[in-house]
Amino acid sequence: MRRYKLLYSIGDSISIGYLPHLVTSLAEYYTVAHCPGIGGSSTRIIENLGDWMAGYEVDVVLLNCGLHDIKLQSGQLATAPDQYRANLRGIIDALTGRSLRTVWCSTTPVIDERHQAAKSYERHNRHVIAYNRIADEVMTAAGIETIDLYEVVVNNDPAVLLAADGVHFTEQGYQILAQAITDYLTAEL
Repeated sequence: MRRYKLLYSIGDSISIGYLPHLVTSLAEYYTVAHCPGIGGSSTRIIENLGDWMAGYEVDVVLLNCGLHDIKLQSGQLATAPDQYRANLRGIIDALTGRSLRTVWCSTTPVIDERHQAAKSYERHNRHVIAYNRIADEVMTAAGIETIDLYEVVVNNDPAVLLAADGVHFTEQGYQILAQAITDYLTAEL
């Protein structure tokens, strides 16, 4: 019998940023692992999910994707809204039976001006909001729990928490995200 439960995180660079804090704050409850590298877009997750989770006996999957889906290059979103919806449904279907519990983390805000000044491609917060709505619909329909990291950031001053590139976080920001996840996951333990 395993002593610790396994929490397997699948997400983008934001999840990698809060991962060390999550490992520490959840040490009493979970062993925390992350998919190899950056989970990236919903398309990349679907393509790699089986390989990433092979050999793991997972209790909780902590899932996020969206920032890579809303990248704008030459005026086109990396993943069209209908495809994002279909991808999320596909991911949830693929996770069925792979873990006891799946928890979705909403996509975090983008400060447009900072992002556009720092990156060679665009992201806009209006797309974050739209894609979070899509994710809410999919997760609600599937009965998947959600941690609203977007609201966590908005309620704690995004201008302070987000780094100079307008998408990644300061150390304080990553700590706040990890604490929100920890509070949610341990509330019933």
